[in-house]
Amino acid sequence: MTTDYEHFVTTLVVDLVAISLLTYALYFRRHRRRDLTLGFMGVNVGLFAVSSFTATSTISIGFGIGLFALLSVIRLRSTTASQEEIGYYFVALVIGLVNGLATEDQWGVAITLNVVLLGVMFVADHPRMLPHTQRHLVVLKGVPLPLASLQGKLEERLGYEVTRLRVLEMDYSNKRTRVDVRINTDRPIEPPAEPKADHKADHKAEHPADHKADPETDPEVAGGVDLAVAPEVDPADGPPPVTFPGRVNP
Repeated sequence: MTTDYEHFVTTLVVDLVAISLLTYALYFRRHRRRDLTLGFMGVNVGLFAVSSFTATSTISIGFGIGLFALLSVIRLRSTTASQEEIGYYFVALVIGLVNGLATEDQWGVAITLNVVLLGVMFVADHPRMLPHTQRHLVVLKGVPLPLASLQGKLEERLGYEVTRLRVLEMDYSNKRTRVDVRINTDRPIEPPAEPKADHKADHKAEHPADHKADPETDPEVAGGVDLAVAPEVDPADGPPPVTFPGRVNP
């Protein structure tokens, strides 16, 4: 009985060390989501308790595996989880199951499996593993574009080479397009050159007082004479004569 209890304590310590490394040293350090750390720890310790009790009682191992599957389905369907989080959840469940079902003569195998699981997660989720590959869900508003020009439009907006795209939805009534895009951040796309602006026209619009009249280009000027300037009249000569077009003045 003492030997069995010492074995139980040993496997429990191994399980707690393994799940702590997985949760805090790997997942939280890289993804910074605190609420899932409680889920990882709770599911692992709970599954370890059930599996270790199953291994030391008359309950069949099939019952424990069925409970493991039930717990995983309920937990993963209660919230939206990414593919990375599902991977961490599954490894947390397996660590608890391996350590809980390990017998006294299998503790070496259990420790080896813990090291292998942690090593795989460390390498597969390392930031240097495929660092330039990213996935984005892009929603384009407006009338859906032709498929032939969709990749070029996405590269122009995202600024990187699109390695793969998959159209999820083309809604002509609401005028939007949903696209699953994979980009390579190691290959930026230069934006198209903008047309040069007419600085003279801009200066004329911003500073109209500085603009001099040109008889050839300005309609307000006729015959080289500025119509806005009236001729000077001497008050002693009386009012200026009235002229009529097409008549000879006396």
